[in-house]
Amino acid sequence: MPRPKGNVSEAKVISVNLRSKKIEDRRKFKRFPLELAGRYLLEANLREWKSCSVVNVCREGMGIEVSFREKVEIGSIMQIEIKVPEKKKPVITKGILKWIRELEKINNFLGGVELTKVNSEGKWTLLDYAYGRWAEKV
Repeated sequence: MPRPKGNVSEAKVISVNLRSKKIEDRRKFKRFPLELAGRYLLEANLREWKSCSVVNVCREGMGIEVSFREKVEIGSIMQIEIKVPEKKKPVITKGILKWIRELEKINNFLGGVELTKVNSEGKWTLLDYAYGRWAEKV
């Protein structure tokens, strides 16, 4: 196998960029970063709503930050209510937890949720809000 031209750190940067591009290429839709307060309910435990933050959204999913004290499995079904500024009613969604990773803060996690249920108006409200915030920063 031929050695890459340039120094080793340049080769690592190229490798990292290629991996990042592959991950990005797997996404069907652009993700828009945002910060919205919400709350979730695990379908396996319909007793208690817990707070979360929605950190990004796209047409088919969202990223959420949560604080779990109990074990939550990938594949868990979640109901999520999201408070969108200037809207009276929260956007109500349902989805499947597809991945989760622990953050530096103890018991805090970042997870990806594939949306399985959200009405058209709710989806439009979320995407319109997220796009507007993103466009302000670009």
